[in-house]
Amino acid sequence: MFHTYLEQHRDEIRAIDLELAAYMCVTSIEALSHNAVLHCADFASDEDYATLADEATRLIVGYLGV
Repeated sequence: MFHTYLEQHRDEIRAIDLELAAYMCVTSIEALSHNAVLHCADFASDEDYATLADEATRLIVGYLGV
């Protein structure tokens, strides 16, 4: 599904292998989310999770960016 999203926005991202990019993005988001929930007691508030989401977005946008 994310691969399809990337295809639809091909003109907005750098020239990369979309299959690999989809794998990298989805795996990164899953790993960050799961580890925060399972292993980071410090992430207790909605604000903490919002900050994590913002930083994950920066990570993915930076990876996909031109």
